[in-house]
Amino acid sequence: MTASVAAWAVACAPAVPSGSASPARTAPTPPPNIVVLLADDLGIGEVGAWGQREVATPQIDRLAAEGLRFTEFRSSAAVCGPARCSFMTGFHNGRCRLDDNDNDYLRDADVTLAERLREAGYATALVGKWGLSWDSEPESWPQAQGFDVFFGYRDQVHAHNFYPEYLLDGTDSLRTRNVVPAPRGMGSGTATVRLDYAPDLLRTRALRFVREQAAARTPFFLFWATNLPHIHNETSRTAPDGGYEVPTLGPYADRPWSLPKRSYAAQIHRLDEDLGALRGLLDSLGVASRTMLVFLSDNGATFLRGPHDGTSDIIGRWFNGTQGYRGFKGDLYDGGLRVPGIVHWPGVVRAGRTTDARVDFTDLHATLVEAAGPRAPAGITGRSFLPLLAGRGTYTPRDVQVWYSPDRRQSAVLSGRWKAVWMLDTLRLFDLERDPGEQVDRAEDEPLVVARLDSIRRAEDRRALHPKRPAAR
Repeated sequence: MTASVAAWAVACAPAVPSGSASPARTAPTPPPNIVVLLADDLGIGEVGAWGQREVATPQIDRLAAEGLRFTEFRSSAAVCGPARCSFMTGFHNGRCRLDDNDNDYLRDADVTLAERLREAGYATALVGKWGLSWDSEPESWPQAQGFDVFFGYRDQVHAHNFYPEYLLDGTDSLRTRNVVPAPRGMGSGTATVRLDYAPDLLRTRALRFVREQAAARTPFFLFWATNLPHIHNETSRTAPDGGYEVPTLGPYADRPWSLPKRSYAAQIHRLDEDLGALRGLLDSLGVASRTMLVFLSDNGATFLRGPHDGTSDIIGRWFNGTQGYRGFKGDLYDGGLRVPGIVHWPGVVRAGRTTDARVDFTDLHATLVEAAGPRAPAGITGRSFLPLLAGRGTYTPRDVQVWYSPDRRQSAVLSGRWKAVWMLDTLRLFDLERDPGEQVDRAEDEPLVVARLDSIRRAEDRRALHPKRPAAR
């Protein structure tokens, strides 16, 4: 048990009646196991706990009901690579290596969350999508960045394929029974024989890691970075399913929707079942009570267009994925940034709470490190929200959050009630207290606010030029 959590335990303990003997001291509790299940492109509005009604997410909803639900959890980027970089390093994407997918890679000098937790005595595993490596740079591979176990996709484009020719098991390739007749760089491509569904293989490996560490009685960190419910970009306009590859349509087979919509709903269903399988295993192994479980998505609902929708050709509108917030994945409006965020931690997080505290992936990095025992790391962007989880102590969220896209075509600053968004040469300023949908531009009315936020934007932009990626072999 960390010093902070121990203090909360003392504060929460029943008072000893006057004149009675002091209670015996209990043995220290080990630090919690930590599991982060990160969905890929799941919109905040596509979860029942945030209002979704057409697609059922009972397991995610139960986790929210039994944990702490965040209404203002934002990703640190509007696309997956820089979001994952921020989570791993604790820096916003004006400072971390990646500000776009694949345009850089982690170095030996970067200190990752996995390295910090391993140093604290944790066994560490990444199962799923990494996206922070170049194949030509071994220092960037997950095993060189703090993970004892890696199984999945090193490259984010490879992760588009739900029926890949192979997955990586450490540094080895695990061949599947799928056939990809014309694979492109880093294993991407389109399968013509589909037998092994990658998310099922990922689930098997994630649950195996949990079993192994529970048997070893070792505190563990599992980063389960599934590729559900991402689209297979290479087949999004040509395949009948619109690129949403799934073995069966499950409970959505008979819905009066287009095949792509039913396929997408079925992917969300499988994601929900993955969470249920994980929780069932933690319960059966007797480790659920000492496991901190975090559920998130890496960015907002996807902007990609899909066929045969009937009402809209934007996938993110199919099931109200952005919950009415402006923009989609790739945009620095809140539709691209707000994500469903849940923290479940028995004995620490009181069930059924909701918070509007503004946090992002860098804050989660700091929080997980502090929960594991060490102090939250100094010098990073994030601020630990551990006091918020227990509902005790003082927690003051960071007043400023910033975002940048590559070549600075977009940038955004959020401070207090004000959010400024720059898109190419256009600046818009929004009062989120009165206008959470970011519809009314207040830039002309508030020049001093604009100047202050622009000063922050310039000061926080410390991104060095990234190297040129080598051509795929």
